[in-house]
Amino acid sequence: MMNLKTRAAFCRRMGIGLRAGVDILKVLETETKTGNPTHRQTLERVRNNISTGHTFAKAMLNEKQYFPPLLIQMVHASELGGRMESMFAYMADYYDQLKETRSFFVGRITWPLIQLAMAIGIIGLVILLQGLLSPQSTYDASGVGLRGVGGFIVYCEVVFGVLFLIGLVSYGLWKNWFACHKVLVPLVQRIPVLGTALTTLGLSRLSMTLSMLLNAGVEAKRSTRQAFLSTGNHYYISGLDRAVDEVSRGGSFGDAFDKSGVLPEEFVESIRVGELSGTETESLDHLATQYQERAKAALGTIATLASITIWLGIMLLLAFMIIRMALQYINLLNSFLP
Repeated sequence: MMNLKTRAAFCRRMGIGLRAGVDILKVLETETKTGNPTHRQTLERVRNNISTGHTFAKAMLNEKQYFPPLLIQMVHASELGGRMESMFAYMADYYDQLKETRSFFVGRITWPLIQLAMAIGIIGLVILLQGLLSPQSTYDASGVGLRGVGGFIVYCEVVFGVLFLIGLVSYGLWKNWFACHKVLVPLVQRIPVLGTALTTLGLSRLSMTLSMLLNAGVEAKRSTRQAFLSTGNHYYISGLDRAVDEVSRGGSFGDAFDKSGVLPEEFVESIRVGELSGTETESLDHLATQYQERAKAALGTIATLASITIWLGIMLLLAFMIIRMALQYINLLNSFLP
């Protein structure tokens, strides 16, 4: 699948080309000469599919192992809305921001993670060496009650078991196993920084998509459906049917979003104000930019908090080790007293 750098560059080139009025097949022909062999070959197949009558989104869907689902959904929405150049410019900024935030996040947590790995490794080494160098001693230098090769194996099993469990839970949360987002997202949204990042990225995409579709005169029911799908957020999408039903009965977008039961009240009220003033698309464009900026700030804060949390974890681990070793040493000294 495309990495973030390739996604951002691809969207940027597509947006510039389309804004300049270049035919989409011509823009894609340029893409077939850019990037690595996989990118060139994939875009060649996309171009061929479009030239035979497929839509851009359908051609990308045929190459879904390369294009991310969110980008395919946004292309589909922009084809309906007729503002593909604006969508590509928005997505280029979105991927650039995501890449910048990810790099910042990785940069902030890399050294703490290395130190945490070193601390875990040192404990394992102490367990192994103590058993090998002083097999008869009862002193537990590691402080965790394990000694020698057998203790080292048990320690490694516990560490890898914990890491596997964390990875499994993280993957399950990401894939929305057992529809967990329905329960967890409302709880996480109440957390000031994390909740802001979680909600604002999806709301920014919803605003952008709905603005594109309304500008193109796409019917309200279809616009609502595509707007919800563009969030890429399982929790928001769970309110799609309720919102579409409200629109089908003639309700406003504000009422539909309120009926969905999943969107923040602040966002719903902003939509209602835009409808009352007759500036829906302008309000939506403003909301898209506003939420994107808020998400960027929130993600940066999360990276900082994550690094601090890891540091605290290391400090607690070291404190536990020091206290345990001290108690073991005191007990050893006490055993020599009459």
